Amino acid sequence: MLTRDRECPDKSEDLLAKIQDLARCHRNLLSRLSNAELLADAIGFKLARLEKCLENGDLSLSCDHRATPQKDRGQRREDLRLMAETGATTLEIRPRSDGQSDVRIDAGKSFTLPPLLADLLAVLATHGVPADDRLIGWKTIDEVAILLGKKSGKVFTKHAITQGLYRLRKEIFNRGGANPYLIQTNRRRGVRFLLKQKSRTGE
Repeated sequence: MLTRDRECPDKSEDLLAKIQDLARCHRNLLSRLSNAELLADAIGFKLARLEKCLENGDLSLSCDHRATPQKDRGQRREDLRLMAETGATTLEIRPRSDGQSDVRIDAGKSFTLPPLLADLLAVLATHGVPADDRLIGWKTIDEVAILLGKKSGKVFTKHAITQGLYRLRKEIFNRGGANPYLIQTNRRRGVRFLLKQKSRTGE
């Protein structure tokens, strides 16, 4: 019995070490996949830019290689906005027992959002004022604040909603590798998540 008691902790520690090693490998793999997605997007942006130049009859590379870093960043943002305009086909939001939610946009990877941001995303993806582009309609910041308040039982100011939109854009890009401009804002119309109206959220 003494021999067995001594062996069990050793085996348990060895198993724990293997699990921790696998967890590290898993994190490294996810990081590499995320970087590969970002690289693929960057190549896609450059191809789209070159294609646009050719369509306009511009055979120079001024719109690509001669661009300054600042102009290049601006062009990339514009490319992202254009890519987002078609909208996402599906959005899944699956609440978890710990209060957070697992989110998946189209065929992208699943990622986790904290309760407030998940609720904000769900509000943005609900139908608002009918739009003529077959995407989810617009909601004003005030309407978003009211709907979010009903979900969470809290009161939100316009500033809080604006800050939440900024955080949400950042998180869906950093955690999910999704286009941040799927969160669309317009001073006159308001805000929405660019989702095709025939799709439903997994609330």
